[in-house]
Amino acid sequence: MKKLIFSMLFISLILPVSAQQAYISTHLEKKWESTSELKVPESVLYDAVRQVIYVSNVTGSPTDKDGTGFLSKLSPDGKIEVLEWVTGLNAPKGMGIHGNFLYVTDITRVAKIDITSGKIVETLEIPGSSFLNDIAVDDQGTVYVSDSNGNAIYVIRNGKSELLIKSAQVNGVNGLFFKDGSLLAGTQDRIVKINPVNKEIRDYILNTGGIDGLVPDGNGNYLISDWLGNVHLVHPDKARVKLLDTTPVNANAADIEYIIDKKLLLVPTFSDNRVVAYELR
Repeated sequence: MKKLIFSMLFISLILPVSAQQAYISTHLEKKWESTSELKVPESVLYDAVRQVIYVSNVTGSPTDKDGTGFLSKLSPDGKIEVLEWVTGLNAPKGMGIHGNFLYVTDITRVAKIDITSGKIVETLEIPGSSFLNDIAVDDQGTVYVSDSNGNAIYVIRNGKSELLIKSAQVNGVNGLFFKDGSLLAGTQDRIVKINPVNKEIRDYILNTGGIDGLVPDGNGNYLISDWLGNVHLVHPDKARVKLLDTTPVNANAADIEYIIDKKLLLVPTFSDNRVVAYELR
């Protein structure tokens, strides 16, 4: 018996990492995954008007201005419709839509893309920025952009950029979401609420851990990802709930999307080169 126990222990110690399994909460059901043709997918965004999913592909290093980055178009069931839909970017990340235009961060600039033609119509350099990450757009078309390395948030109006916030209160800021006149921003350990008029910053949800993606679930909660592979459901007055952990299988969870009417969570796996969809129940 001792020999058998030793043998089993030895086998368990030498099992490869690939034999481990991801954690998927009973609140989630996997619905589909794209093929692995994507190239370091960092962010996903659903276009409800056109019924399409946009994916930003970094391709190489997130900081290299190499011109190899691109955007893809996926169908709502995960089929890659156009792999290289918009090209000529560097390391595209967060995206936002207003009208017929798609905005995407690209290290130290923001590209404005005509959705109909799939062409870049304007690129706006953001002076003082170093690692632009996520985007949120309000109903008036004002574009908010997070700079994770600069602990800053910029705003773009009428084709011109200006600094909105630069503060330790937005340390490592990444995920953004605009709601009811306030900008929600995910930082290294919390979500803060920002008044874009007087620039007041207030704590909103604490003890979140680092935040990459930040999206609402339509029921007063928010879904957050931490890039490493974890997705949680959070609320100002409730304990956070772990929904997903793909770190054991070396799959990341970068800038997520949630399609409220379909109850569908979209997770870009970054180094795993796929987008995976889960139904939230």
